[in-house]
Amino acid sequence: MVIKNLEKDVLSFMTPGDVVLIEYQSREPIENLAWGELLPAINAGGVVVVDFFGMGEILLRKFMRRGDVDYFGVLELLKDLRVVRVGPGTVTYGEILEDVVPSYDPHTFLRSYHSIMSKISRLPQKPKYMVTFGLGHYIHFNPENAIKSILTAVSTIPAEDLIIINFVNADVIKRAHLAILEELSTAIVEVSGGEFKVYKDGGIGD
Repeated sequence: MVIKNLEKDVLSFMTPGDVVLIEYQSREPIENLAWGELLPAINAGGVVVVDFFGMGEILLRKFMRRGDVDYFGVLELLKDLRVVRVGPGTVTYGEILEDVVPSYDPHTFLRSYHSIMSKISRLPQKPKYMVTFGLGHYIHFNPENAIKSILTAVSTIPAEDLIIINFVNADVIKRAHLAILEELSTAIVEVSGGEFKVYKDGGIGD
């Protein structure tokens, strides 16, 4: 199904516990969607960003170099974000909720995941959304153990209070590993040429 408005046609149908996988290719200017459209649209619900290796930061910098950016609006957005920084990449936006050393050991990954979820649950104003950047890059560097770690975490501690939105560069991971992420997702959105195709709609539309 081809849609025009990601927030209206997909996210408005999502409820806590759902997982939205947004697949894109390296040549797609995904920063425009992520920082220019999606995050501003969901920010009022409260957002935690999980940033692997500073990929969210890189996309933000690319977005800010556009000539038509509303800088005041972006600054207002950034100050509201809570951020989990995974790995050595720089993150200069939002409030750092936790720093995590990336691990490919399932038990270590599970402990980190549990710690993150516990901190989120104790926030005075509980966020509605969790957005991840760089998940595909995390998988790329040690794919088999990364997938095992992700499966262990999500099967042990389901995020029933959050809508999770995962941005994944489909060019950096193998098809089989992407298929596992798709199986874990409620909705799969492929971004290409500014269009959105939904391949698993989780009850979206007719």
